[in-house]
Order: sequence, then C-alpha cells, then structure tokens
Amino acid sequence: MPKKHTLTRGRQAFLDYYTKLLPQFDTPEKLNAYLTTKNPQVILVSPIHESQISGLWHKAGLDWSPLPWFPHTLVWPKNVLPGTSLPGFREGWLYPLNPSSLLPVLAMQPQPGQSILDAAAAPGGKTLAILNFLYPKPVSLIANDVSLPRFKRLRTVLKRFGFPEVVTARHPIQALPHILTAGSFDKILLDAPCSSEKHVYNSKRHLKIWSENRITTLAHLQKLLVDSLLPLLKPGGTLVYSTCALAPQENEGVVEYTLSRHPLISPVPVPTLSLPRPVSASWHTHSSSPRSSTRHPPAKCS
Repeated sequence: MPKKHTLTRGRQAFLDYYTKLLPQFDTPEKLNAYLTTKNPQVILVSPIHESQISGLWHKAGLDWSPLPWFPHTLVWPKNVLPGTSLPGFREGWLYPLNPSSLLPVLAMQPQPGQSILDAAAAPGGKTLAILNFLYPKPVSLIANDVSLPRFKRLRTVLKRFGFPEVVTARHPIQALPHILTAGSFDKILLDAPCSSEKHVYNSKRHLKIWSENRITTLAHLQKLLVDSLLPLLKPGGTLVYSTCALAPQENEGVVEYTLSRHPLISPVPVPTLSLPRPVSASWHTHSSSPRSSTRHPPAKCS
C-alpha cells in the first residue's frame, strides 16, 4: 500500500524546507541567523509637515539625515534604538518601514498625471511612498484593501500624514474588474499577500502551524490576483508585482505563470536602481528567473 503523505509543520520543518529551497542558506544556522536579524528602518516624512518635524528633531538633538535615493524620507537617527517614539510619530507625521519596501515604487516610476492603483494598499506604507515620490505634483491614486481593520488603519494613516483626499476603496481584488473601468490605470502596484517568512518565523503562533501548503495556497491566490488586475491596465500600462516572501513559487513562479498565460503581456526589465550595495544587488535563487523579476537582500539605508 502507498505510504500516507505526512504534512510536516513547525520550526524544524520550516528550516529544513527553506534550507533546501534557497541555495543562499546552505545550513539551517545561516537561515536562522538571517530570519532573526532585524531589518533596518527608514522613515517616510509627511512633506506637508516636514519643516515642522525638522524643527522638532533639531530641538531634540536628533540626526536629520535624508535618505539620498528616495524623497521625503529619513535614515533612522544614529544612537536611537529602533522602535523609539520620535517627534512626529504621535501626530502621525512619520511612517517607519523597511527601505526595501520603497523599491517597488522606484520600479513602478509613477509620473504626474498618471492614474495609479495600489491594489493591496493597507496598512499604507507604499501608498505614502507613492505620494512622497510625486509630491508636490498632483496624483490620481486609488488605494484599495479588502480587510476592514486594515482599511480603517489605511484611512487613518493617510489622514494623519496629510493626504485625506486620496481615494480609498475596500473591495476584493478579484472584484475590481467588475467595479472599476477596464483599461483605466497607467500603473498598478500589487504588493501581494505572501508567506512573509520573517514574520512567520518570529511568531510562535504562526510558526507552530506552518506547512508547505501555505506556499502553495498563497501562490495560487497571487496568480489569481494578477489575472484580476491585468484587464484594468491601459494599453502600455505597467503592473509591478512584489512580495516580501522568499519562496520562488510566490515570486518568479508567479511572473513566469503570468507571462505564459498572457502572451500579449510584455515583461518590462526592472530599472537599474542607482542605490548603494547591497540594495542594488539582485539575489536570484534559480537560473530560470525571468529578466522581469529581481530579488533584493535586506536593504541598507545609506
């Protein structure tokens, strides 16, 4: 009789699976070290309140160091512990995030006058990054997220940061082709729901129930979401697909699937980003990675 398939779960199953999957980590110890290392952070600054925030920081003796490769963004101040409440946080004028989160916006290269859809926008970091990238030029932007708690947070973040006029929507991405007009967006950003391995690995609750099925399920959803968004692009429009997942099935696999399923879609080479290493170094996991996808290790801030 054939052996029953055993679904392995938990920390050791996670380490065993990803060590085999990712050639960068040839031992569980190396993978563990990567997953438990905290990412650096940068801080998006509300351009509307920037001069006021700058004054507060100088009064507090904090290092005001603009990130050289993204507008209205600061490097986390020296000699200040990550997570410290800095002047402007309480008011909602600052938004900390991983600098790698800015890269999809750079890849998208939004331009004034273009219509833009942030399809899975909450909690709002990449939406704010789009707005900061274009400020003070006018933006035609819809920020969508289906989760009610996350949607509420998104709206609060936009209002407090100084952009209450941004159009928000709360729809499943699969429903958007039936709600929005086909061919109406120049640029679409899909920062897709994904495995987010660092979060899972550092959460006892999530790690306890982890299995390979999580990757398969999410990859299926990601393909469905991309398929749903493509009809909304204008001719010549661009969809940027990004994740914070390590699994190739959720990254290169989704790109390869999309290109094979939609032969009229042309891959756009990822722009060469003039950033400090290792941010600009691609981090491919297998030789079949399409030219339209690039991996980045954790981004440094300067």
